[in-house]
Amino acid sequence: MKKLDSLLAEYSKVREDIKELQAQEKELNTSKRELEAQISIRMQEQGLDKISDGNCTVSLKNEIVPTVENWDILQEHISITKQFELMHKRVSATAYREAIASGMDIPGVKSTELTRINYRST
Repeated sequence: MKKLDSLLAEYSKVREDIKELQAQEKELNTSKRELEAQISIRMQEQGLDKISDGNCTVSLKNEIVPTVENWDILQEHISITKQFELMHKRVSATAYREAIASGMDIPGVKSTELTRINYRST
């Protein structure tokens, strides 16, 4: 069984490794987005909607995505039409904790307590 100081050292190392990988992932995703933009521009310039080589096939696809300009109007619309499928099904943990701390009961939701480690490097 490992001693607590060994576990803390190993934990610190793993957190640092994750931080480095996340930085690399961020850089790679930036490069990926830049390449996607360049490929899309070139394909559109050449009138192509699909292209292949020995490694991959790339096709252009247009899709509609929402950008909320007025949350109050959207929420009123959802309330009137009952189109709750327009929203993600997730409860805000912060708002939930605030509500139950003030003594409010939220029907249909149960509290689950998680124990987490709070880590601060020195």
